Amino acid sequence: MPHIFYSRLVILACVLSLTVVCRLLTPPAPGQADLLAFFAPLAISDTLRVEVPDDNEPDPAGDSIPTALFFRLLDTALLQEITYIAEPDGVDRIQGLRRFALSADVEACVVYIRQFWFKHVSLLLYDRRRQAFTGRYTLAEWYGGEGGQVLTGSWLLDYDGDGDRDIVRRVIQHSILLDNNQRVQQVTDESAEVLLWHDGHFEAQPVPDTAALVRRFPIRSYW
Repeated sequence: MPHIFYSRLVILACVLSLTVVCRLLTPPAPGQADLLAFFAPLAISDTLRVEVPDDNEPDPAGDSIPTALFFRLLDTALLQEITYIAEPDGVDRIQGLRRFALSADVEACVVYIRQFWFKHVSLLLYDRRRQAFTGRYTLAEWYGGEGGQVLTGSWLLDYDGDGDRDIVRRVIQHSILLDNNQRVQQVTDESAEVLLWHDGHFEAQPVPDTAALVRRFPIRSYW
């Protein structure tokens, strides 16, 4: 009986040892912090203009992010704000372009996403204290269909002079309409908005003179 008892103890000890070894050898599951490795930390100029490439330009250079990993790690609620890119199916490529600090605790990660001919650039906010992405803002995009297209571009700069980097976002909407005589009418509408950096996020501000903002911060138009 003592021999059997000790044998069982030895077997149990071996099982426990193997369990510990397996746990030590098994790499931890990737977390949101692991996405930072795909964004090269770069110093940027005081003013940065962000636009999507046109059809004659190559996609911006960056580190390719596996689509499945990106959609698994990033909060679905952030991606669902992009109406045409809500799931990995159909996404051709995702590239981490650059990373820079917005404050002591928050970093901005610029990511390029392409789905068919739709092109999109987002600014993702990464909170170092929480080790998580907490916000997403569209910087540039190009999408639409036969009836109309939307082109977006942005300027990153210290708009209000407080030392923080803000966003001036420009949007051009192009529509193809039929009038009462069934004649084709092309309508182009330009707008602008200001998002100021405040308390760890960007806040949209009222713009008293949108036309002046459009003239001051141009983006390349397709029309």
